[in-house]
Amino acid sequence: MEIFGIRVKQELKIQGKMQKNLCEDLNVSKSTMSEWLSNTNQPPLEMVVAIAKYLGVSTDYLLGLED
Repeated sequence: MEIFGIRVKQELKIQGKMQKNLCEDLNVSKSTMSEWLSNTNQPPLEMVVAIAKYLGVSTDYLLGLED
């Protein structure tokens, strides 16, 4: 799921949002989010959905199933 971290970081940058705010809004620690975005650990499905909603993109996009 390496593409997941790349796309989340990319969308945060494009939208001018901060990873810190994503963590706060989703009630996830910065270290946990960092693990997800660096492909050290995988987020649970419900968090993939929550991140997609936060960024206004589809889960398929975040998971690399569509462009």
